[in-house]
Amino acid sequence: MNNKISLDKINLNEDYLIENILLDEQILQRIYDLGLIENTVIKALYKSPFNDPTAYLVRGAVIAIRDNDAKKIFVRRI
Repeated sequence: MNNKISLDKINLNEDYLIENILLDEQILQRIYDLGLIENTVIKALYKSPFNDPTAYLVRGAVIAIRDNDAKKIFVRRI
């Protein structure tokens, strides 16, 4: 069963595993530098007042990702 969804659609405070990232090369390297790589656990912690960006917990760090980038990061619930 394929239960892959984009990062912008995940529930708050639930663990997901990053499956693949389909961002262009310029932002992809920055995402990798932040620790977002395939097979990494990620959790949405907070949404901003206007729902963009969202704060995520990745490898012990909290980072904010805008929805237009989160739509290109695919995860599955674990």
